[in-house]
Amino acid sequence: MNLVNKNLITLSWVLFCFLSGIGCIFPFLPMHMLAVGLNRGEARLISAVAPCVAILGPAVLGCLIDKLSVGRGSTGGAQGPSGSGRLLRFVTAVCLILSALFYTLLLAVPYTERHEARRPQVLFMCDEDSAYVMQEVCKEDMRCNRWSGVKSGVLAVGSCEYGCADENMTWVRLPFVTASTTTTISLKYNSVANSTAPTVNFTSYDEDEDDFEVHPPHLCYDGECQVYMQHANRMRVPLSLVAPEPPEDNSTADSAWCTYRTNGPQCIVPLDRLPPEAAEGNCKPAVRCKVLDPYDEPDGVLADAECRLQVGDPTYTFTIYLIIRILADIWPTAALALLGAACVIATRETSLGRGDVGKLLAVGTLGLALFPPLAGLAAEQMPETQYVVPFVFHAVFMLIGALILLVDSHMPLSTPEWWWHTSTGVLAMPMNTVRRYGAETAAVFAVVALLGTLWSGIDAYLPWTMMDLNGTIFKVGLTLTAGALPALPALWWAEALVDFVGHSNVFITAFTFYCLRYTGLAYSTNYYWIVACEVLEVFTMSLVWVTAVLYFRHLVPRKYTTTGQALPVIAHFCIGRCIGAIVSGVVTLDAPLESARAVYRALGVVALLCAAVYLALYHLLLAPRCAARPVAPPHHLLQGLNANGGSNGTYSPMRVYHEERSRKGHFRY
Repeated sequence: MNLVNKNLITLSWVLFCFLSGIGCIFPFLPMHMLAVGLNRGEARLISAVAPCVAILGPAVLGCLIDKLSVGRGSTGGAQGPSGSGRLLRFVTAVCLILSALFYTLLLAVPYTERHEARRPQVLFMCDEDSAYVMQEVCKEDMRCNRWSGVKSGVLAVGSCEYGCADENMTWVRLPFVTASTTTTISLKYNSVANSTAPTVNFTSYDEDEDDFEVHPPHLCYDGECQVYMQHANRMRVPLSLVAPEPPEDNSTADSAWCTYRTNGPQCIVPLDRLPPEAAEGNCKPAVRCKVLDPYDEPDGVLADAECRLQVGDPTYTFTIYLIIRILADIWPTAALALLGAACVIATRETSLGRGDVGKLLAVGTLGLALFPPLAGLAAEQMPETQYVVPFVFHAVFMLIGALILLVDSHMPLSTPEWWWHTSTGVLAMPMNTVRRYGAETAAVFAVVALLGTLWSGIDAYLPWTMMDLNGTIFKVGLTLTAGALPALPALWWAEALVDFVGHSNVFITAFTFYCLRYTGLAYSTNYYWIVACEVLEVFTMSLVWVTAVLYFRHLVPRKYTTTGQALPVIAHFCIGRCIGAIVSGVVTLDAPLESARAVYRALGVVALLCAAVYLALYHLLLAPRCAARPVAPPHHLLQGLNANGGSNGTYSPMRVYHEERSRKGHFRY
């Protein structure tokens, strides 16, 4: 076979542009979500929901193209009379264009910023008329918390003392003379009708006890009084607050207080406890108390009155980002399935399906190795608008790929005429043949989904781990290069390699190397450990993906080629990616790096168990039962098989038939 198949050059360029565009944006999306102001919890939710909804792309478009293709297959080409796969090319181009559009729209999501909540001081005072709650205004915006109507709750107070309050509430804001360790007791009793000053009879008290114990403050509300004492815990005062009065002058510190008036509560001050100033009429006798835990008290009336500095609207930003991201993820996922079908169709028509699928993916992977670090390096040169460059690169590459698909009418994407002989004629495929391989298809689908879960467990939030280890945007892009460069030779000879090793053995090897990757990440202390772990991605991602493409190419009937290539995409990049984002997102926010390492260790154990179970089930149970007798391949394919590699002869492989006589060659599973 020639080193370069001229019929596949334009399709190779499309794959190059597609994977270059993917590489320019996906490693930077986790960091972009944080850059627009989302917190890590919101980013994790988006990372889990988006791939779940993205199932719609490959599922719907794959079935649609196969349905339309079958209707035209016997009349001059599956995708139209031109014989160039017009429908497949057009739909794929639309997917690339929509991917460029929606991901670019993420740059228009409004920025938001949330600072840590500040807890301003709260004071409490009451007199014979009413009670007052005073709170410092938030210095950031000098506004009071407001609400409509009356807000009810409790306020825990302690360290109460008598005093004289003037109109400006100056005394309330003075330092307390009562020790901060003073505690309180709450004694409830019903007030007596027509009594203006209910009393409490104490049976005994120590003679050296403060006189404050003889005349404790009384806080009355709805006919029930609470008596403050100094030798117990705290007193929970029920309150109903009305909207606060805004400060009159925001320029002075004394006026920067919000005063919340209450409905009902009043304090009874004994006559012998009145200060001298009260007799002169200069102030009003009152009781003030320290407020204990105003923002943490259960059922607290000020539980949500903290100062929160926000730029923009966090809820609006999250909602818009989620919607756009969901719509954006649909199209590259669908395009990947359609391009997989295009590879299968094009190589089947031009090279007997031997050798060129891996070469096409190798050319595309070259773009994945080159451009992500360049996009990251360019982003670092624009600190104010870092993520514009990666998003623009993505859009440009997608549009170039779409243009090639729309312009090249000679791309070999028409289905060969003999593919459609399965519906009529001598080589008709019985309907029970589809059911015969349904269980195997479901099993491979589950294995690919599990591998996708392990892949997403690393890639979903690996950029955060690198940034926690003092990484940079350039280094984040460079990790894709570390994973893609070793994949180039592996993909170039992938079909011969997979056929020699066996598809299931490739999957078992992938589980084993996932264990190594997770173990390395769990104990990584710097960026270079992460790069070393990423080099192993050739075994966990590149070979896995080409194996899945080849496996489903043979498991699924040829008239469902596009649907068949949508299945591994749905399993790996939708279901697996969703589950992996959920599992690896279970970390604590106060120690994200250590929590991530704990998750990596757990997933490493899971990967090792999967490898052991798969190895035992396959080699001890499935392979002996499913191995077929050695049967020579059809005569007309013998020359192509000899020229493109074959089995190593040490193992009797299982063979897949989609017809009574196989036209798919002799492949190892």
